[in-house]
Amino acid sequence: MPHFLRLLDWTSLMLFRAACLLVAAIVLIVTYDVTSRNLGLPTAVWAVNSVEYAMLYITFLCLPHLVLTKGHVCVEVLLTYLPKGLRRIWENALQIVSALICFYLTWHTASAFFRVLADGSYEVRSFDAPMWVLYLSMPLGFGIGGLQFLSFFARNDSFFGAPPDAHAGM
Repeated sequence: MPHFLRLLDWTSLMLFRAACLLVAAIVLIVTYDVTSRNLGLPTAVWAVNSVEYAMLYITFLCLPHLVLTKGHVCVEVLLTYLPKGLRRIWENALQIVSALICFYLTWHTASAFFRVLADGSYEVRSFDAPMWVLYLSMPLGFGIGGLQFLSFFARNDSFFGAPPDAHAGM
């Protein structure tokens, strides 16, 4: 199990780093686009669509790392006031539900990915892009994100950020 967790964490980190590279690419693309427009130079017609696709990829490539580092959004106020036994049950249930939601969305987006891959659909905008390219990061992010939610059990760790006695800063 430790080998699997290390591989899972490494994969999550590599996806996060890929997302960071996409952020850097967005900065360069937008800088070029704005500069070329202001200087009256030819603009990149592909810039806006490329940034939109990159933002989609960033969202799903970051998901597993956000779960791993407890960067996901959650409300901990109720949790902090529950008795310890009930808190652990509630936390376990939330981890399972979170993983199940991720796995359901993995299945749903993978189905869409394979459907558009099989029928050869294209998105026609400023440049033609195969539709499967749009769906590629979704099942990957959701699937690994779901595994990261389940990995808290193997690590005997909480997926909440603050200790229960912190009372969510109240």
